[in-house]
Amino acid sequence: MGWVHGEDQVQTIDMYRALQLPVDRKEDFQVQNNNLADIIGVFRYVHQEIIVEHVAGDPERASRRYGIDGIARYRMKVRNPDSVLKGSHGVPQFGDFGAFDFGVSTGTQLLTDIVTDGDFVGASQQDSPQIKFTHPWYWFSVDGVCPNLPWTCIPPYAGCTKPKPPVMPTGCDPGGCAGKNDTAAKTCPSNPEFHDPTDSKTLKKCCLRYSDDPDTVVKGGLCPPGTKTPTGERGCVYAYDTLGPKDYLSIDDIVGMTDFPCGHDGERKCKNWQDWRKNCHDPDRKYHKMFDGSGNIVEASFCVEYDVHHACQETENLCNDPKCIALAPEKREVGLPFWQGKCDARANQKRAEIVAAYFLGDKVAKKHLLVDEALLKDAPQCSAVDQSAPNQCTPNPDGGPFCSRLFGGVCSTCWIPGTFVPYNLQTQPLCPYTVNKEMGNDPPQELRCKSADPVDLCCLYNLPGDNECNATIGSSGSNLELTLRGFLVSQSLQDNAEMTTFGKRWVTSLSGCIKDDSSFVDMMYEHWHYQPPRNPEVAFASFKAAMKNSAAVNWNGNCPPPPPPPSSSNSTGLIIAIALIAVVLLVAIIFMAWRRRNRPAPAGNQPMLDDAPGGNQATNA
Repeated sequence: MGWVHGEDQVQTIDMYRALQLPVDRKEDFQVQNNNLADIIGVFRYVHQEIIVEHVAGDPERASRRYGIDGIARYRMKVRNPDSVLKGSHGVPQFGDFGAFDFGVSTGTQLLTDIVTDGDFVGASQQDSPQIKFTHPWYWFSVDGVCPNLPWTCIPPYAGCTKPKPPVMPTGCDPGGCAGKNDTAAKTCPSNPEFHDPTDSKTLKKCCLRYSDDPDTVVKGGLCPPGTKTPTGERGCVYAYDTLGPKDYLSIDDIVGMTDFPCGHDGERKCKNWQDWRKNCHDPDRKYHKMFDGSGNIVEASFCVEYDVHHACQETENLCNDPKCIALAPEKREVGLPFWQGKCDARANQKRAEIVAAYFLGDKVAKKHLLVDEALLKDAPQCSAVDQSAPNQCTPNPDGGPFCSRLFGGVCSTCWIPGTFVPYNLQTQPLCPYTVNKEMGNDPPQELRCKSADPVDLCCLYNLPGDNECNATIGSSGSNLELTLRGFLVSQSLQDNAEMTTFGKRWVTSLSGCIKDDSSFVDMMYEHWHYQPPRNPEVAFASFKAAMKNSAAVNWNGNCPPPPPPPSSSNSTGLIIAIALIAVVLLVAIIFMAWRRRNRPAPAGNQPMLDDAPGGNQATNA
C-alpha cells in the first residue's frame, strides 16, 4: 500500500559522506547532485572501494583513491513531495535512489522520476556481503540543478578544454558532455522544452526540464540559502546549515596515522596519509605487506594502510565466500588495526561508533548507538497514520513488520522473534529492543510472545500485556541467574554497568577474579547491543570464551581473598554511646517515677493513685 502521510512530513536525518577535506574545513559548495550515506554506508564505500591496496591502482599515488581523506556529517531536513510520499518505494518517505558520478545521474530512471514528480531525496537499503553488520545500511541521493550533466564539460565534447574527471560518467562516454553551467546547455537551442531522459543524444548537451513545466530547467532539491525548513516543492526538498570545521573528521586522525611515528628513527609524528605511506617507522616491517593477485602476502616498498585477500574482495559472495571465512585473521587482512575486521560485524560496529561519538558526543557514546535518538522523537511515524490503509511499517500480530529509525535514522523494516504466531520474513533484521517505544509502533493487541523464556527473545521486548520474561530469572546484573537466560536479560538492559556486574558474578562463580577492571569493563561492552542476538547460544558461547581467554581475568587460582568487611571500630563506638545514653535515660525515668510516688501529699488531699490495677485512675476527696 502507498505511504499515508500526516500533516508534518519533515524529518531530520544525519547523513555522511567520504570526501576530500576542504581548505580550512569550511564548505565551499553545498552538496547536490551527489550521494551520501549513513555511517555504515560510508565505511562500506571506503572499505570496499577506496583503501584496498591491491586494487587501488598506482603504488606511487600521492593520496587515497579520489583524494578521500575525510568524512563529513550533514544534518539534513528532508520533506519530499506528496507524489513521492504517496508512492510505493523501498524506503518509506523517500524516492528511489540514484547514483551520481561527477554531478551526473548515472541512470535514466532517476531522471525520469525527477521530470515527472519533481525534485526529491532518494534512499536505498543496502545489505550486501561486502561488509558484515547486524542490520542494513543506507545510501541517499540528492538531486541538483541540471542533474543529467556534469559539473564541467567533459572532452571530447565540442569546444571542451577541461581535463577528464577521475570517473567518467556513464552517459558521457563516449563523446563527452556539455557542463551543467554552460549557457547553451541551459537554453538548449535545438530543443528548448527538453524533458525526455531517453533522448540520449540531447541528454549530453541540454539540461532537463520538468515535464509539466518545460520552460523551467530542473532546479534541484536544495532549498535557497537561509531556508531552515524544506517545503516539499520543486527547488526545496532538503536543507541544512553550511558545514564548518566541527562537521568534518579526518580519516588520517581516526585510523591513527597522525599519532604514528615517522622518520628513520621514528623521531616525529606522521603528518598525513602520504607521509605515513612513505616514512612510517616500521622496523619490523609489519605494515610493509600487501596481497598479490593470488592471495599471497608479499613485501611492499611502502607502508600499506589496508589490504584484504581477494576471496573477501572480488568473489561473488565476498565476506560470505567459504574461502574468505576459512582464512585465519592474519591471512585475511593486513594493515592498520583500525581497518581489521571488514567481515566482522562487531569490528564494523566499533569503527562506526568512533565516528558517531565524534559527531554526536554523549548522545551516543557508550550506548552502541549510531543515530541521535532525539531526532527520532520528532520524526514522522513510520507506520500508516490511517490504520485502514496499512503500509510496509504497519505491524501484524505475528511480530512484524515493524519499522525502526534506529537503523540509519530512516524507517527500516524489522521483526520481533518468538511470537505466538511466527513471522514469515525472518531474513529481515531483528528489531531493536525499544522498537515499540517509537512513535506509531504500538503493537497489535493480538501480538503475544509464545513463552516467557528469554531464549525465545520475544519477552525481552517488554511488550504490553502478559509478555514479560519469567521473573524468577532475575531483573538486574546483581541478581540474574548465571545462565544463558540471565545473560540474555542482562544484554537487553542495554546498560554496561549491569552487564559488567553480571560478568563479574559469572567469573566469581567459577573461582576467577578480575585483575584489570578497566579492561574488563571495555570487554563487557562488546557483549551487548541494541538488538538481541539472532543466535542466543552462539552469543553466550562467545561471551564465555571471551571470559576464559581474557587477560583482564585471573583464572590461575591465586585470587586474593575477598576484602575484609569495613572496620567495625567506628560502629562499635557508636553502639556503646547509644547504649550509655539509653541507660542514662532509663535511670532518669525510674528516678522521676520514684519521686512522684514518695513525695508528701498537699494538705487536704489524699495521694493520687497513678497505677491503679486495671489501668483505672481514682481520687478520694
